[in-house]
Amino acid sequence: MTSLEPVAVTAVWPTEPHHFTPWLLANGDLLSQVLGLDVELEAREYKVGKFSLDVIGREVATGTPVIIENQYGATDHSHLGQILTYAGGTKPTTIIWVAEQFREEHRAALEWLNTHTDPTIRFFGVRLAAVTLAGAPAGLVAPLLELVVKPNDWEKLAMAATAAGTAETTPTQELYRHFWSEFEVQAKARGWTNASAPATNWWSMPTGVTGATWEVSYAMYGCRSQLYFGHPDPDINSARWQVLRQGSAEIEKEFGDELVFDDLPNNKSCRIEARLLGPKIGERERWPEVLSWMLDTQQRLRAAVATVGGVPAVTAPPTTDDSDAAEV
Repeated sequence: MTSLEPVAVTAVWPTEPHHFTPWLLANGDLLSQVLGLDVELEAREYKVGKFSLDVIGREVATGTPVIIENQYGATDHSHLGQILTYAGGTKPTTIIWVAEQFREEHRAALEWLNTHTDPTIRFFGVRLAAVTLAGAPAGLVAPLLELVVKPNDWEKLAMAATAAGTAETTPTQELYRHFWSEFEVQAKARGWTNASAPATNWWSMPTGVTGATWEVSYAMYGCRSQLYFGHPDPDINSARWQVLRQGSAEIEKEFGDELVFDDLPNNKSCRIEARLLGPKIGERERWPEVLSWMLDTQQRLRAAVATVGGVPAVTAPPTTDDSDAAEV
């Protein structure tokens, strides 16, 4: 049987700041798989006061900050202090420490932080390595990210519930969690998400473009399946939405039905959505219908957007020629 053999990390990424950190920024999907959480990595060397954080991003489902500190070799007190300093300056919900080796004292420190900090804050420890197949040609190397510390969310949620005077989530939250647990199986099989079923009325999934997400949800009128532009800069949202609005006829033709192109004039975001009128989360007998509709509309919406070039990553409004202007 062919075995895996370790390869020096520096043989793959000669330096941490100039080689590994840029690689990680470009491969956030691999980190998402390891964490079991959809994250989008946005920038490296992010300034926090006079210091620079290795990588900053956000959690797709909540839009809250994610920070990452990398180091070669074994974990040390200096990097632990840096992580806490950066956390104080960015107010993240997800904090990730990447290192080649985790000393037992630092593993215990992350576990203590997961147990004693606010339940909405999560600390992860990820071991970095590289491997090759025994006897493989030189250069055939694969990166390896291994989760060694993770939060005990159930314990933290229980502690929070006890502090709030209740031992359980609300009945409606439990309905959502059960519904999304059925959606989760199908979504993961399609490669749409790495996350677990939330106890909320919506599920956001990454598009590969920062500030844009695929989403399915229960709404006041029934159910929604959409492409949502929620970048912090409303001008960027508008620019991206306009690109697809110009191709709306082709998108709707490929989708096979009418879509709502909503620029949400009283909001900072924009969306393109399909609607299913009527269903409520409490109508469990309709769950199979809703699940089928969400999966089908998401599949068709993603394919339709792909026909016009995919989710745009532009940061400025598209230009229009005189004929386009005359039509408006």
